[in-house]
Amino acid sequence: MLSLKMFSPINLHSNFEPEKFYHVIAKAVDGINLFTNDENKSFFLKRFARYIPGFADIYAYCLLNNHIHCLVKPKSVSEIESHLKALPKEGLTITYKKFLENVAVFDFDELIETQFNYLFVSYVRSFNKVYHRKGGMFNNPFRCIEVKDDFHFTQLIIYIHANPLKHGIMKDFTKYHWSSYKAIISQSHTLLKREEVLEWFGGKEKFIQIHQEQAAFYYSHNLSGE
Repeated sequence: MLSLKMFSPINLHSNFEPEKFYHVIAKAVDGINLFTNDENKSFFLKRFARYIPGFADIYAYCLLNNHIHCLVKPKSVSEIESHLKALPKEGLTITYKKFLENVAVFDFDELIETQFNYLFVSYVRSFNKVYHRKGGMFNNPFRCIEVKDDFHFTQLIIYIHANPLKHGIMKDFTKYHWSSYKAIISQSHTLLKREEVLEWFGGKEKFIQIHQEQAAFYYSHNLSGE
């Protein structure tokens, strides 16, 4: 069962700590499009699957043309240490090596933030190569908001999944292909913490029902934490 404190204030600029929940928001520079087609979104998710699961558990995500939302929980220090030790030595970056050399004092926030930056840089390099462009695409730094209470956790998952509704992309957000909503209610393989999410909502039927009932409420009351 997920464990969160109740009714704590939202800090819009949080530092990553082990085994806490965070809303990560990465927005495009000057509102440019991060994705020009579905192939771009698919490629980003492949990069996401490569760079993040070894360092953080993933609970929800949504890709929009000019920004990205995800809900993650950084793993424990020991889990990340084990993950890095299992990698080939030639695959260890300078940051990874420094972390392994002195786990006890290494800046955990720096480690997770660097990992997200690896993800974004990897995507941008590939995008720039394909489209013959130069320069960054993501605002730096990206936004990181600690999830402090049960209410925030619940509404955040709904908010992330219903983001296509907020931005007028489609009225039925449950049919949007580039969020984690479909993966959570499906039986297909996923890197998401699907069982934990469904248990939190009281099962798949409750998960669907609560999304349908509350998505419009959260948007109309501006409860996104942004």
